[in-house]
Amino acid sequence: MPWSQNNGNQNNPWGDGKKRPSGGNKQQPPDLDALIKRLQERFGGIFGGGGNGDGGGELSKGATMGLLAAGFVLWMASGFYVIAADEEGVVMRFGQYASTTGPGMNWHAPFPIEKVEKIVVTRVQRLEVGFRDMGEGRVRKITAESLMLTRDENIVDISFVVQYKIKSPKDYLFNIDSTHAIKTVRDAAEAAIREVIGRTNIDDVMTNKKAEAEVETEELIQSTLDEYKSGISIVTVKLQDVQPPERVIKEFKDVASAREDKERAKNEAQTYANDIIPNARGEAKKRVLDAEAYGKEAIDRAEGQADRFNNLLMAYKESPVVTRKRLYIETMESVLAKADKVIVDAAVAKNVLPYLPLGKTGKVEVK
Repeated sequence: MPWSQNNGNQNNPWGDGKKRPSGGNKQQPPDLDALIKRLQERFGGIFGGGGNGDGGGELSKGATMGLLAAGFVLWMASGFYVIAADEEGVVMRFGQYASTTGPGMNWHAPFPIEKVEKIVVTRVQRLEVGFRDMGEGRVRKITAESLMLTRDENIVDISFVVQYKIKSPKDYLFNIDSTHAIKTVRDAAEAAIREVIGRTNIDDVMTNKKAEAEVETEELIQSTLDEYKSGISIVTVKLQDVQPPERVIKEFKDVASAREDKERAKNEAQTYANDIIPNARGEAKKRVLDAEAYGKEAIDRAEGQADRFNNLLMAYKESPVVTRKRLYIETMESVLAKADKVIVDAAVAKNVLPYLPLGKTGKVEVK
C-alpha cells in the first residue's frame, strides 16, 4: 500500500506507527514479524483473505514457510542442466572456474552462485585467411591478408584455410576473449604464414615446398596459441591458392615459361648425355675386349704353328724323304685348290668329252 495511507505517517516506510532513529549512520534492520505481516496483507486476497488489514485474511506462518520452501525447491531445481555429446560444460562459481562437466545430466548451484558455459569441443571449425567464402561459389579476396613478401623479395598472393577445434574449454573461456576467438586465430595464422613465407623463395612455395610450408605454418600457429594458453588445437592448414599478384601475373607466367623452357632443354641435354656416354663407354669396353681376344687368339695361333713346325722338324729328322714329299703334296693341294684351272692328261683327253668352263675366266690346258 502507499506510504501515505500507512497510519498517516507519510515519511515512514515501515508502516507500523513507530519512528525509526534517523540520527547517525546506523539503521536498525526491519522487524521480521512486521515484514511477514505486510506480506500477509498483500497476498491475503489471493488465498481467500479480505485484505482489510484487520488480520482476518492473514496467512499463517506455516503457509508462508511452505511458500518459501516451494520457491527454494524451484530455485534448486533450476541448477539442473544437460550437456550435449559434442559439448563440455564449464561451471563458474561467482565468476571463477569451479569444474568441467561432460555430456549428460548435471547439476550446479543455482544462479547467482554458479552458472554454466557450454562449449562445443568436437566440432572442427573452419577459418579463411586471405579470402572469404561468400557462398554459391563466390569468393572475396582480402589483399591486406593475402599479399606477402618472400625470401627473394618477391610478392606472392596466398590464400589458405585453417581448421581448428577447442581442446580446453577452461583455457578458452578464461585466457582469451572467447567472443573474439576467431580474430585471435586469424591473427596468429597470418603472423605465422608471413614468417614461413618470409624465409622461403617464391619458386619453392609455388612448386615443391607447399606441403612443407603448410606443416611449418601449422606448427607455428599452434605454438603461438599454446603460449597464449588459448585452449585451441589446430587440426590442419591447407594452402588454397598461391600465385603472384594479379597485376604482374602475366609477366610472371612469361618468366616461369622461360624457366620451364630452360629446364626442359637442360633435361633433354642430360637425357642425351645419359644415352651417349654409356654407349660410348660400352663401345670402348667392347673394343678393349675384342683387342684382348684377338691378342689371345694370335698368341694361341702362333704357339700352335710353332708346335706344328717343331713336330714337322722332328718328323723330317727321322724321315727326310717321306716328309719332303708329303710337304710337297700338301703344298700343291693347297695351291691348286685355289687355282681356276683344269689339267687333262693327253693320253685320255681324246676319250673325254671336252669341258669348257665358259662362265669362268680361267684357262683349260691339254697336255
